[in-house]
Amino acid sequence: MAVLKQFGILFVLGIAGIAMLAITSVPLVEQQLAKLSPERLAKVPPLWVLILLQGLQPTVLLAISILIGIGCAYRVGLRSHLIDYWVLHTPKIPFSVIEMKWSLGVGAATTIILLLLDRFMKPALPEALQASHHTEPNWLSSLTAMLYGGITEEILMRWGLMSLLVWLAWKVLKQGITLPSQGIYQGAIVLAALVFGLLHLPATAAIVPLTPLVIIRAILLNGIAGIAFGWLFWQYSLEAAMLSHVSVHAFSFALSLMLARFV
Repeated sequence: MAVLKQFGILFVLGIAGIAMLAITSVPLVEQQLAKLSPERLAKVPPLWVLILLQGLQPTVLLAISILIGIGCAYRVGLRSHLIDYWVLHTPKIPFSVIEMKWSLGVGAATTIILLLLDRFMKPALPEALQASHHTEPNWLSSLTAMLYGGITEEILMRWGLMSLLVWLAWKVLKQGITLPSQGIYQGAIVLAALVFGLLHLPATAAIVPLTPLVIIRAILLNGIAGIAFGWLFWQYSLEAAMLSHVSVHAFSFALSLMLARFV
């Protein structure tokens, strides 16, 4: 029963991001369908079926990541306040003001670092990638980034992948008696961040060819963010990583609106 409660809590959170991603992908799918000939279009399933199929893969990955995290996270000292409160019945959700300040502070610092690095690398990037950054800020896409990126991706990458990496390294290297050594946590944070960066390459490839600079940019920017979120997961909780990730997208959206209006 406890496993089902943990799974249900995280699945509801994660599926919200997948649902938003599916909603925002509808115009793109319609554009692709519009390019098909009437003969080929007649063989294509209805739009709602295509959207459901598109959301199937991330839903399966979400479920697997949740189960992995349930099996590994608490064994290596990683935690979720929601699970603490709703499943383990702690007296209250221990999401302190200090933790919130760290989450938002790390999110703000990460946003500034990413914007500065992106601006520094911008002149050497392909024109198509530069042009994609000049699009008008869109609240729906930003909300999707906050929900899918800030919540679903954190369940996938931190709760699932990072917890697994820490647990595996702990069992193999046998460093730490009651908990893994700091080096194991740090290595898992970096490795999960690297995977996080690599997984963003397909989205970049849809815009421009993957040159060495484009690959380095995607891995560097997303990797820096992944390290920040991983550190918060290690030091505080899954919710701290989520809040920081959400804040990065929120701060970026706010800055984009300001730049669009005043620059």
